[in-house]
Amino acid sequence: MKFIQYFSSSAVIFIVGFVIIYGVLERKNVFEVFMKGVIEGEKLVVSLFPTWLGLFVAVGMLKASGIIDFLVEKLYIILKNIFIYREILPLIFLRPISGSTATAMGIEIMKNCGVDTNIGLITSCIMGSTETTIYVVALYTSKLGQKNVKPVIIIGLIADFLCVFFSIFALKLGIM
Repeated sequence: MKFIQYFSSSAVIFIVGFVIIYGVLERKNVFEVFMKGVIEGEKLVVSLFPTWLGLFVAVGMLKASGIIDFLVEKLYIILKNIFIYREILPLIFLRPISGSTATAMGIEIMKNCGVDTNIGLITSCIMGSTETTIYVVALYTSKLGQKNVKPVIIIGLIADFLCVFFSIFALKLGIM
């Protein structure tokens, strides 16, 4: 594990050093270019802040209202026969909306159930293969000013569903 930490730290230092050396060789004012990037990044964060705030409030409301728990209970009755565990259903619902909430849920699932259990394996597979679809589409489209996001969200959610389905299918076949 220490090797990975050492390699990660070294890689960051190497990349930053490479960028600085490349900028100097190209006769660019590296600090000025860096500061322009910081200013553009600040403008981007300010323009995306309302979207972030809206998504965080929506996720908080979903969790606090009990809608997720209600949906989990109703869907578990239907889906328990196809090898779905109750513990992963909230993760399946919230992963497309919020990566940080899903990560916290994934960690909690693995603490409670173990990383080498079927639930832990499916959780890690879902976390690695799915995307925060609604979050990403909301951020990109708010920045680009796109209004027709329905096809993108549908395709993204279908991809997320397929990732969950094949994670469960792989476990059922004994691949994991």
